[in-house]
Amino acid sequence: MHTYQLLGVKFHAVTMEEALRIMEGYLEEDKPHLVVTVGPEMIMRAQQDEEFKRIVNEADLVVADGNGVLWAASRCGIKVPERVAGVELIEKFAELLSKRQSKDGLYLLGAAPGVAEKAGQKLQELYKDLPLVGVHDGFFKDEAKVVEEIKASGAKVIYAALGSPKQEKFIRQHSQEAGLRVGVGVGGSFDVISGLKKRAPQFFIKLRLEWLYRALAEPSRWRRILAVPKFMWLVIKEGRGAVTEWKEKGS
Repeated sequence: MHTYQLLGVKFHAVTMEEALRIMEGYLEEDKPHLVVTVGPEMIMRAQQDEEFKRIVNEADLVVADGNGVLWAASRCGIKVPERVAGVELIEKFAELLSKRQSKDGLYLLGAAPGVAEKAGQKLQELYKDLPLVGVHDGFFKDEAKVVEEIKASGAKVIYAALGSPKQEKFIRQHSQEAGLRVGVGVGGSFDVISGLKKRAPQFFIKLRLEWLYRALAEPSRWRRILAVPKFMWLVIKEGRGAVTEWKEKGS
């Protein structure tokens, strides 16, 4: 598994199938693992939030969920095999969970009231043997109580849709206590899976303009979308040094 850094943020050059195989392996280990799906927006946030950057750089698996990552790598002569889209990754991992004999429980946390429940229903319609053990919306004040509920559910996997960087910080802070083995920050994926928001048409996806579709469909996202041109400017400014081999501290 090749590991690189993009503007100081780690990511792994893996295919979807490789990512799923790695995540399945985590289920066999009696310790928590953080999976991050990173794109230009998160990379730009990491430039301002050192704690978030540290969490991402210490994560077990960081996949390229953004065509901007592939574009930046290509400019620097590095080939990333494919984009690993976050929504598709968690749907495929849910399918994998439904086929496992061990029945590792899945917990859905986040989004607006009712959305996680609907996303869970949709996933169970797709994968009838999915061991969904609990859901909770993202509007809570008593974090300790939510962690206790997750622990009591017996979940081994959590999809946290709390928005970045909150979701990654939550997973990093509470996975050990909650008895989790795999935690994935999933952003707005529950909205898409539940049908609340439409998936980008194939036309936009093929042209790598999914971000533009989201901006047009959700005008409130324009402020966040502005991170993309800033990201591109930084990559161009850094030249071939924007993406390099990742080196662990002390190596």
